[in-house]
Parts: sequence; structure tokens; C-alpha cells
Amino acid sequence: MINLEDPFSPDRFALDLYASVLEGRGLTRAMEPLARVLGTSTHAVHLMLYERGVLREARSQGGGLAADVTAEYARHWIHHDPWARTAAVSGEGVLNLASKVPARQLRASAIWNEWKAPRDGAFHCLSVLVQGPGGMSGRIAFHRAVRAEGFGHAEAALLQPIFPHLRRALIAETRLAAGDWQSARALQAGFSALRQGVVLLDRQRQIVATNPAVEAMAAQGDGLSLVSDGGLSSQDAPARQALARAVGSALAAIGGKVRMMPDAASVALPRRSGAQPWLVQALPLRRLEAPGMPDGFTGVMLLVTDDTARPRPRAPLLRQAFGLSPAEASLAAALGAGKTVAQHAAARRIAVDTVRGQLLAIRRKTGSRSLAELTALLGRLSG
Repeated sequence: MINLEDPFSPDRFALDLYASVLEGRGLTRAMEPLARVLGTSTHAVHLMLYERGVLREARSQGGGLAADVTAEYARHWIHHDPWARTAAVSGEGVLNLASKVPARQLRASAIWNEWKAPRDGAFHCLSVLVQGPGGMSGRIAFHRAVRAEGFGHAEAALLQPIFPHLRRALIAETRLAAGDWQSARALQAGFSALRQGVVLLDRQRQIVATNPAVEAMAAQGDGLSLVSDGGLSSQDAPARQALARAVGSALAAIGGKVRMMPDAASVALPRRSGAQPWLVQALPLRRLEAPGMPDGFTGVMLLVTDDTARPRPRAPLLRQAFGLSPAEASLAAALGAGKTVAQHAAARRIAVDTVRGQLLAIRRKTGSRSLAELTALLGRLSG
């Protein structure tokens, strides 16, 4: 039922809609006045890119929906949503999806039983559908919960006169998103070219991205697994705890709580096969500006190296490349081979403080701001 107590001006709404696009605020917040007058429980803006009829990219933002909910929908559930399938083959315009997807079909779907119903999710949907150029399309979805009254002719009629404005705004958003999708593919291609495994975590320790190398490592089932919370795990309890501490140290470094990354930021994960362990480095990412990443992304990068296949940086090369002393080059080679400061000191039978002094000199000569940054640099060298 339309909320007549909430004054709604189509002209004012259209102006705010265009301002949202021009100012980069996105369309979700601009939909709030319209959502209120429609009496919705939630609403969402979906942007899609199809190639030969197959959905390749999707982005979702929702009003009244948590960011992780919309991210999960765009990543997985949009491919199993009868509403999305119906919208993909429908023409442009305003569509009450109850006329295309019967309630019994929705109740029988996996998205309802496994995802929506447990959280009393959207059951009624009124959508604005737009087909853009180059396989791009957009959808604005207004939702009501299962116990609410469904949308009727009055709600659809309210959207008809403002549809041209919604269409222009959605096409503008899909064009902006297309550039981001291309950048994201470029970033993924860069990660894919690395022999090292890469896992990106946000500040809540949730996986943001992985590359094929780490996925292949995990698929071996040899002491390394991918998990959503923390990124990586091991069957070895001490290694698991050390890995959690390494991620915690990297997060603490982001917040300025530690000045230098401790040795705990480099972890060896033993293999069931008895082969040399996986070497994991946790690197803090402070306001990363990279194609395909959210603006100012902050989190942790886990670099995983197969120690059996890794080329070792030799001391003569490091000495020549960075102007290191023989002692500094020896330490740098040890760090590049996955050794810690304490392990190198014990092997050389010298004081740990002496090795730390050498480490400071190496960092100065290489321009590394932290131990993690230095070990990442050394890990890229061979010879």
C-alpha cells in the first residue's frame, strides 16, 4: 500500500537522482524517498554485465540491507534467483515480479529456503528494468517482506512517470561500473600471473580476493586450506595460531599500534606430505589505491610461497643490487629464504640486537618501510 502521508515530489526526486550520479553518491540513497512512499521493507540497485547471454559481472547495493548481504547476492545468489532470471529476459519498464514468478515457485526456490526465509527476507518485488549498451543492464528492486501486502497497480503506476529518469540514471551507473569491472579484471589478471599465492583480507579478516596460485595450493590438501574467516588455515594447531597472530600483527600495524612488523608476520605451515612447508607472509595494506579495489582499501595481503619451488636470492646478488655489506647481504639472503631474525642470529652465533642493527641498515638501503615489505621485496628476487 502506498504511504500517502509521506510527501513525494517527482521533480525533486529526479533532480536528486541526477545529482547522485554526478556527485558519485550512487543511486541507493537517492531511492529512499521513493522506497518510503512505496512502503517497502528494503530496496536494492543491481548492475549487471552479460556476455552472450551469460551473466559475467554483478554489483549490488541495498537500502536496509547489510553490505555483506548484497555482496553475497551479487557473488552467488543472483545466479540462482528466479527474479533475476525473469528480469534478464524481460523488456525495459516497470515489472511486478509476482506476475511472472508465482509465490509457490519462489517458496520452492533455493534462494528462498536457504537464504531469504531464515532472515525474513524479500518476498514481494517491484522492479524497474533497464537494458543498456554492450550487454549492460540495470535493475532497481523494491521489496516487501513475506507477511506484508504485495505490490499492486497503484505502486506500479507511481513509477511509470518517473521511469525515464530512472532509466537515464541506471544507464549512467552501468557505464561507470563498466570501467570498474575492466579494472577489476586487470587486477585479477595481475594476481593470476604471480607464482606466489595471494589472499586479500579486509579488516574483519574476511576474504576479498584470491588468485589461482593459492587456490591450486589449497586444492592439494597438503597442509593448507582456504577459509572465509582469516583467509588461510592449517591442520597444525600451532601453525594456525601463529597465522592468526600474523594477521593480527598486520592489522595492528595498519592502526599504528606497532612500529615494525614482528617476526610473527612470517609463518611456516607444515605439510602432511613432509615436504618443505608453505611460507606465508602477512603484509598490511594501508589505503591501497589499485585498479579494481574499493577506494582506499585497507586490509591484509597474505603471500604464500611454495618453499620447494622458490628460487633463493643469493647474497652476492643482493650485495650488488643494494650496496649491502657482506653481513647485511647474508642476512637479506636468509630473510629471502624464509628465515627469521632470531633464526639467523642463532645460525651465525651472533646477538639478536646485532642482527636487528643490520636489518635497519638493509631497510634503509632498500627503501623498505617494514620487515614485511622487505621480505616481500626479497621474495620477488632470484639468482
